[in-house]
Amino acid sequence: MGVKYALISDIHGNFKALEAFLAFIRENPVDGIICLGDYVTDGPYPRRTMNLLYGMREACDCYMIRGNREEYLLDNKGNREGWKPSSANGTLYYTLEQLTGEDMAFLASLPTEREVLIQGCPGLYICHGTPGRVRGNVCWEEGLREKSLEEIPHRYLLGGHSHHQEIYRVGDGSYINPGSLGFAIDGVGRRAQFALLSGSGEAWEAELCSIHYDVEGYLRAFTESGVDEIGLTLNKAVKKSIVTGVNYFFKCILAMEEKAREKGAGSMVELPQKDWEELEKRFEL
Repeated sequence: MGVKYALISDIHGNFKALEAFLAFIRENPVDGIICLGDYVTDGPYPRRTMNLLYGMREACDCYMIRGNREEYLLDNKGNREGWKPSSANGTLYYTLEQLTGEDMAFLASLPTEREVLIQGCPGLYICHGTPGRVRGNVCWEEGLREKSLEEIPHRYLLGGHSHHQEIYRVGDGSYINPGSLGFAIDGVGRRAQFALLSGSGEAWEAELCSIHYDVEGYLRAFTESGVDEIGLTLNKAVKKSIVTGVNYFFKCILAMEEKAREKGAGSMVELPQKDWEELEKRFEL
């Protein structure tokens, strides 16, 4: 008899998408859930996401690792980097201020990668980006999927970070990315992405899934929570990305990094708000 596991990644604080996913698995039970990180930041009410995760762990067999967003928060405990309400790092600042010591300790307890051994099934290796690189992006580096599969002790590699839902097979190895539960970049928008893994005997089969969730309720929460006034431009980029499925958040980061180089600034953090406001007009945020 086989087993079925759900695979999720890149929630990015979207508690409404997580609620919809949890409702889905209540209707379509699984034996457990594998979570690939980037649970919070970039959204309102991060403790709602954390509480849903805690409840999920109590109800299900869960394998969890942390992603680069958790790394950012842990590396800046006590706000050593001076995040503040701003277009550059306001949403990170907001999340850092909202999370409790218990939340931070929980995130710190998670590994950045690990193997998952489920009885009667082939071994899995899970990471956020790629093995050894929490921000490794297989969509940006040619041959990275193949190289990563060669480096692991199992035939199946599960990774996230790119927000690109895919199943890639080479030889007898498979790379599976469930896409992003809370920040889907699919050119469509208003979807929550994940995958279902069915394992038995010598193989795992993956099914890529996409479901609707309460997008309007989530967008209202940005205003109700006050994070709109803290995250400014990048907050607007997140919301347009969620609605369109186009990564305006990343477009903004690239544009402002280029602007910083043009101006001789150390980073986009040093740019004035008027530069960010010009960017809002450019991308119609």
